[in-house]
Amino acid sequence: MMLVSKKIKFRSLAGVLAGCVGLVAAQASAGVVVGKPTPHGNTAYPEAGTTMARAGTFTLVGALQEHVKISGEAEPTFPSTMQGAVYLMNGTSTTPERVYQFPGVAQFNLQAGSQLAISNRFLAFATRGTDSDSPQANSVFIARNNNGSWAECPLVSGQRNCNDAVRENGQNISRALTRIPLTYPANVSFKDIALALSDDYLVIGYKRQSVLEIYRYNTSNDTWVLELSLDEPDERFTGAAVAIDGDLVAVGSPWSEGGTAGAELGSVRIFRRNASDSTWSSVAITSGYFSTGAFGRSLAMASGNLAVTSGVTFPVNGVTPQQHLSFYRVAADGAISARQSLETAYPHVHLALHGDTLASTVSGGDEGLSLYKRAAASGQWAYETGLIRDFYKSVNSSGVGYGGIDPIGLVGDDLVLGWRAFSGLLGGVIHEKASLIDACRDPLNLVNNCSFDNVTNTALAGTQSSSGWQVLNWNGASAWADFNGRQMRINVQQPGSDMWHIQARTTVNLPQAGRYLLTFRAKADDVRTFVVNLGRNGNGDNNWASYGRVTAAAGPEWVIYSFELPNVPQDSAAFLDFNLGNAGTAAVTVDSVKLVRLTQ
Repeated sequence: MMLVSKKIKFRSLAGVLAGCVGLVAAQASAGVVVGKPTPHGNTAYPEAGTTMARAGTFTLVGALQEHVKISGEAEPTFPSTMQGAVYLMNGTSTTPERVYQFPGVAQFNLQAGSQLAISNRFLAFATRGTDSDSPQANSVFIARNNNGSWAECPLVSGQRNCNDAVRENGQNISRALTRIPLTYPANVSFKDIALALSDDYLVIGYKRQSVLEIYRYNTSNDTWVLELSLDEPDERFTGAAVAIDGDLVAVGSPWSEGGTAGAELGSVRIFRRNASDSTWSSVAITSGYFSTGAFGRSLAMASGNLAVTSGVTFPVNGVTPQQHLSFYRVAADGAISARQSLETAYPHVHLALHGDTLASTVSGGDEGLSLYKRAAASGQWAYETGLIRDFYKSVNSSGVGYGGIDPIGLVGDDLVLGWRAFSGLLGGVIHEKASLIDACRDPLNLVNNCSFDNVTNTALAGTQSSSGWQVLNWNGASAWADFNGRQMRINVQQPGSDMWHIQARTTVNLPQAGRYLLTFRAKADDVRTFVVNLGRNGNGDNNWASYGRVTAAAGPEWVIYSFELPNVPQDSAAFLDFNLGNAGTAAVTVDSVKLVRLTQ
């Protein structure tokens, strides 16, 4: 029986994998989940994790529909229930470092936390409240970190109450929060504005009005000074996405004229501050050349890297247009170079960039989170791995998942994901290690320890086993395996005279007969072949029937392999084995091994 094979180099498996449903299984170990902090008011739909921002060890979390009463008040009625709350979390602690909230019926429909931003020195959050008479409506509030202690609202009747803890920007009084009124209210969606914040600058983008504002913090008088107010034609959606890196600000205008003259394909501009006169200038522009437009609807900029999405996210004639993810290098003077664009099967929504790693959430297909990495030697970006959309599900919300549209944050190896469907839509935050993310961590994957994260031995000699994997040497062949870097590297010393003389294998339970899909990634120290086989355990009767076998070629670069097995029987103790015998002594490294039954 032969396998139908497809080799995919540095591309997402989202377009290959069959649709998956189900809850997280024990073998797909999750990161640390921190639910919405208690005590809290609204237990219906606060959806903590709808918005999120990350800096250092701190995660700022928005719960837009949270509400609490003021003691003695009547129960507030909808939509007064949507005051919103902002939680400042430190590490994976379940206890908030700070809580920012405006309780009471008077705070009508504020939705505090509509947008969030945080740096090492400041945090900022926005409110809505289009129809509200509250002085806190349609504002950005800023709290400062002073010598390691974040500004705090007073405790009133057992809850944090920021109603009397606000000063207007420029006032010479001490308050926990500084208020900057929004020039234009976010009256359609909490996504009407975009925020970016550093230790020196606050950027506000008003996409529906195509307005951009840049404030600079003046330490001497504790005031945020407006240094740039850019007002462009509304149809450009200038400010739909913004980012800060040092003295550079990236601004997306997804429907501005770019590329072909007169074509509204979108653009991203880099603004740089002139220290001599405190003005800002557009020093570079990159335009979208993709017919699907919307270049610059999402972006991220950090460490001299810039990532930009393009492609409209709504179906055109029933089909979602082609999407692209573009990467650039940005010099200290703002100059843009080294453009590289990758096609993606579905829209990428939220981007989080740190160093040479990009995390992005995906709004369609099987994969809800993707990781891309930039190779130090070549400077090229490539897809690394991801998590399927259904990896995080909420049992208490009838299986509803929001993977791919909730926000993310990345600092070093620490990745945080919003999970507003968690615990009956109370919401929460997931803490993962980016280095541990692997596409094989699928609840339906039949391969245990698929990414070699859990090993009891760091090296295996012949016949030894570790957490479900075993290395076997036959007929004078000699090889051993090590698991450094959470990968299985099979080192060949004597190759033997047949492919099965060196094997690395694991047992898999095939629950039903049918079609199966096997995927993995592999590379070799030098160009060579190896054989992958799924078959019967013949230890008892010497019947080693194969359910599917293929010879794969590998070289020094990672390749993602995908093989469909059309006619696999039910077998609770089948073997999946990688056979390296009789093909030279070049070592083979294997990772992300996944076997799932196809339902269609």
